[in-house]
Order: sequence, then C-alpha cells, then structure tokens
Amino acid sequence: MKKDLKLSDIPQRNPYQVPANYFDRLPMRVMERTAAQEQKQPTLWQPLRLALVPVVLLLLFVGAYFYSMPDEPEQQMVNLASVSDTEIVDYLSTYATIETTDFAELSTLREQELPAELLNVSATAAEEELEYYNLNHIDY
Repeated sequence: MKKDLKLSDIPQRNPYQVPANYFDRLPMRVMERTAAQEQKQPTLWQPLRLALVPVVLLLLFVGAYFYSMPDEPEQQMVNLASVSDTEIVDYLSTYATIETTDFAELSTLREQELPAELLNVSATAAEEELEYYNLNHIDY
C-alpha cells in the first residue's frame, strides 16, 4: 500500500505562466475593444427586427383565426308568391296539424280579402307576435 500523502511533500511550483507585459497592456486592450463597440452605429435592421417579430405573430394569429372560421351558408330568400298551392298544401299536411276542413276553406279565402275586424287582431299585436317567432330563423 501507498503511504499517506501530505501536502508538504508536494513540490510547490506554478504550472501557469503569464505572457510578458500582459498586465501592463491589459487596460489598453480593454479600452480599445470597448471604444470599437461604441463607435459602431446601430443599423436600421436592429430596431426593425424587434418590431417585426410581434407584427409577424399578429398576422399569423389573424390568419389562423380567419382560416378556422366556419363558412356560414347563405340564407335563401323565398318568395311565397312563387310557391305553388300544391306545394303549400303538401307542406302543411306534412308538418302542420291542420284538418281537412281547413284545406276546404283555403280556396275560398284566396278569393276574398279579410278585413282586420274579422281577425280581431290589432296591427301592433300582430307585429309583436311576428317578432316573437322571428321568422328569419325558421327553416321552411
């Protein structure tokens, strides 16, 4: 086995050597490098680069938002005057609870015009009722 090692037994020498006049020239070298950096004029690209990054990110987010939006189908306007009577009767017989006597009265109502007194409805009440059902959002 090896005997115990003591620090006093290790030879004391400096393995590193400093170049000649290194510390004499060091302050001048530091001053030269800092002066050279101060003399550099900032170019237009440096501040523009900082402002360009948020603009590009904003454009990317706006593009992703509009790309992910669903396309809404255009609502078709239907002129009821152009719909034939048979189509109206077929629709009402399929989707509405109407009795056959109502269909018999349909042809007589077409030829005469009903006055507002027969309906017992004021114009404002009729308008409020139509607004309540919001006919623009009903599929026909």
